[in-house]
Amino acid sequence: MLGDINDQEGPDQQLIQNKHIEAELVGRESEFKRQARELERDIARQEEIKTNRQESMSVAERTWNQFGQERWRVLDSGGQPAELSTTEEEAKTLYQKATREFIEANFKISDLQQSQHTISLEQETLDRTLSIQRGAGYSAYMTLYRAHRWRVAAGKLSFVVPLFVLASWLVARRRKSIYHPVLIALLVSSFLRVGLVMEEHFPSEFFKYVGIIASVIIVLSFLVHALRSAATPKEDVLLRRRREAYQKNCCPECAYSVPHEEGKTMACAACGVDLFTVCDTCDGIRHELLPNCRHCGAQSERWRGVPAVAP
Repeated sequence: MLGDINDQEGPDQQLIQNKHIEAELVGRESEFKRQARELERDIARQEEIKTNRQESMSVAERTWNQFGQERWRVLDSGGQPAELSTTEEEAKTLYQKATREFIEANFKISDLQQSQHTISLEQETLDRTLSIQRGAGYSAYMTLYRAHRWRVAAGKLSFVVPLFVLASWLVARRRKSIYHPVLIALLVSSFLRVGLVMEEHFPSEFFKYVGIIASVIIVLSFLVHALRSAATPKEDVLLRRRREAYQKNCCPECAYSVPHEEGKTMACAACGVDLFTVCDTCDGIRHELLPNCRHCGAQSERWRGVPAVAP
């Protein structure tokens, strides 16, 4: 039953968030993220181009330098250097092309980084606006969620608290029933369940004070029950006390020692209550504070009331 109550559907967080956030802003946020990813890919590509062109420039430069050194040696020896070979022309062209593409890649990276910076600034402004709207949506959701949890807690308590009260009443009223152990088990389990529900749904400070109040009520209830039992004990308890007192030759009311019964009426010398009186049926001496006459077995209801005090 508690599981079914707990499974009640609560507020939809995404739906509430969507009500507080402008769809246009969410679309712009997605577009900014897409643009940022594309810029990162383009910058990475241009960096690869720069690396490749730098390697090409290094190879072409080494080749051109080798041919240049060879020309200087010919000039130093007084000879006439030959015209540029095809390999020299290709090295020169490769170096110039790689240099040009390297510079272009640098310019493109600079432009892309500028665009990336502009998008980053716009995204920061958008993020602040969305953060405010998301905070408002989350606050609205938490308000509804707390109300939902209170309703669930009320539903659970409306089930377990009456069950606990019923179990308490049954345990108190059916003490002699053969089902008394079952009723005690029901009482304990329902009490534990009430505590678990409160611990789950209520703040710890609130639960602490509720626990203290519940403990005080339980202790007071026990004390009241003990005092009532002492003042007006149940019939079986009263009979047992008086029977034991007679066996010990004590007054059942004040515990004062009395002599053995000698076949005569007798009252307590301390409190004055009648201990032995004449039986109305057989005129024998009977225990006034016990239900049956020891001679004829006649029953008397006088022992249940307030004991008579001898004049």
